[in-house]
Amino acid sequence: MSMQLPGAPTCGRNRRGSAGFSLVEVLVALVITGLALAAAAGVFRTGLLGHEAAAGADAALALAEEKIAAAGITEPLRSGRSAGLFGDRFQWQVSIEPYQQKSSADSDQPLPDLQLYRVAVTVAWRDGHRQRQMALDTLRLGPPPP
Repeated sequence: MSMQLPGAPTCGRNRRGSAGFSLVEVLVALVITGLALAAAAGVFRTGLLGHEAAAGADAALALAEEKIAAAGITEPLRSGRSAGLFGDRFQWQVSIEPYQQKSSADSDQPLPDLQLYRVAVTVAWRDGHRQRQMALDTLRLGPPPP
């Protein structure tokens, strides 16, 4: 006959419940953790793709604005087209042509020594598997064509 003191630990074979988790509980917890991590990875992937698309659009916009700013300043303001490739990714095209405003009876006549030109810039690039394009245009005042 053995006597046990109150508060003393009991022997493992006398306990009815077992401490810890069963194998099924551990597997269920791992599956739930895996699903949560996969969902989080999908959110991060979508965010990174969105960031990359925005960076491409920003670069294309900067290139288009640079080409418009150069028209008539660093390059002569003449009718014609020019094209090129920037950074092995962005294809650009600049089109300059005289602007013909629809005539109206009360419109002011332009100065004879100046001509209004339409400057249009198109930038195209690939964003993953998608072809993207951005176009800007403006009017510039310059010398009349010869």
